[in-house]
Amino acid sequence: MREHNADRAGSLLVTTAVILLFASVPIGIFLVAFIHQSFYLKNNYLFFDTPMSSYVTMVAMFLIIAVLLIFIAIYLFKSYESKKRSFILVLSTLITIVITIIGGYLSLDNYFYMDKEGLYYDDLWGLEKTAYSWDEITAMKQINKKENGTLSPEKVIFTYGEDKIELPLTHKLRNEIDPVIGYIENAKGVKLVLETRTVE
Repeated sequence: MREHNADRAGSLLVTTAVILLFASVPIGIFLVAFIHQSFYLKNNYLFFDTPMSSYVTMVAMFLIIAVLLIFIAIYLFKSYESKKRSFILVLSTLITIVITIIGGYLSLDNYFYMDKEGLYYDDLWGLEKTAYSWDEITAMKQINKKENGTLSPEKVIFTYGEDKIELPLTHKLRNEIDPVIGYIENAKGVKLVLETRTVE
C-alpha cells in the first residue's frame, strides 16, 4: 500500500471508528430489536423478549471494532510499506471479522419466548435453545417488592422440580404475562403464588 493510500485508508478507518464510538448504542439496540422482531418473533408466541445481555453484547462488539480500527489506523500512519505491515493488516482485518461474526451471533441468538407448549430460552453463551415444557411445571410464583410503601412486581419464578427459571418482570413482561399465567393456571392446573419482599 502506497503511503498516500495508507494515509487515506487510515483517515477513513479513524472516521469509521469515531462514528461507531458515538453510534454504537443506538445502532446496537436498533439492530438487535429489528432482527429479533423481523425474523425471530412468530404469531403463535404468547410472549417474546430480548434479554439486556443481547443488547450489551452487540454494543460492546461495535465498541471493540471501533478500538481495533483506531489501532489499525495508528499502525498505518506510523509504519512503512512492507510484507510485515501487509501481514499485520490482513491479520487485524481477520480478527475484526471474527469478532463481528462471533459478537453478532451471540447477541442475536440470545432471547426467550413462551408459547402454549412451554418456555424456551437461548442464553448468551448457549449454542442451543433450552426448552421447559408447561407439562412439567410444578410451581409458579410472582415476587413483588414493597419499598417505601410502594408495591411493584419484581420477578416471576417458574419451577420445574429442582430447576427454577427466574424472569425479571420488565415493563414489557408485566404487560404481557397475564395471558401466559392464565393459560398455565387453566390448562395445566398450576396456580400463581404471590409473595411480597419488603425492602427496608
